[in-house]
Amino acid sequence: MNDRLDDTENETLQAIIETLMRAGDDALLQQRSAKDAAQAWIAAGFDDAEEVEEWLAARCFDPRFAETLETAGFTPAQAGIHTKAGANSDEDTIAYKIANGDLSLDEARRIITRVFWHE
Repeated sequence: MNDRLDDTENETLQAIIETLMRAGDDALLQQRSAKDAAQAWIAAGFDDAEEVEEWLAARCFDPRFAETLETAGFTPAQAGIHTKAGANSDEDTIAYKIANGDLSLDEARRIITRVFWHE
């Protein structure tokens, strides 16, 4: 039974490693190896490579921010909305701007609500 669990955990780890490698250097959290980065995602509660891929597509490269956003009720699709709002007026995703301190969660909620009601 433990071998089966270990196999499943190893498959999960490998799937997330492959997802991170496809996403490029930003997904590796700078100095971390792909394995270390994958373990950080798993430790943050993201043990599904498809979900990790969705967060990476939203330009949320750090599992701690993905966890914060998820806890706040954001989906990866919502976090991936592009905006020029925030301290930096360059256009990027809500997730990326929050991670860089350019946008607050409250500002992000207002943007998401506006997008929801106008589309």
